[in-house]
Amino acid sequence: MKTRMIMEETTHPTIHINIYGGNNQILPNATKAEQYFYYTSEEARPTGHPVEPHAWTPDDERRFSLYINNQEDLPAYTATLAACRTAKEVGEAVVLMCANDPKLNDRIISTEKFIRVIIPFLTGVSKGKGVDNLRINIDDAWTAHKKTATKSILR
Repeated sequence: MKTRMIMEETTHPTIHINIYGGNNQILPNATKAEQYFYYTSEEARPTGHPVEPHAWTPDDERRFSLYINNQEDLPAYTATLAACRTAKEVGEAVVLMCANDPKLNDRIISTEKFIRVIIPFLTGVSKGKGVDNLRINIDDAWTAHKKTATKSILR
């Protein structure tokens, strides 16, 4: 039995990537990555994980639900708002909600009434939870969203 070896000369290095477990994507040409977290009901949590109490009341959820078209999205929206750590993140989260929910628009998300409704869910934000500061961050995020949407249309 004869074995033949072929030697190739390469001009670029060989890269080996070892991935163990999890869900992974390798996108060498990607310019942007987004990660979405989907919240499910309490029953779906694995046992052994403590259920963290939240600071808002059922009345807070009811008031917020008036702005949401699909009530199944409410737990995801409240979890997203609770995960925000800065007013800027709140603005970005609200703009994403606005882009995904037909009941919300740029005029509604900037109103004092709407902002006061979402404040109870901002448990992770320690500074800058005033209505005026949140409105500025929501408006800035909306402006950035419009610019991004306009650029993608023009391409």
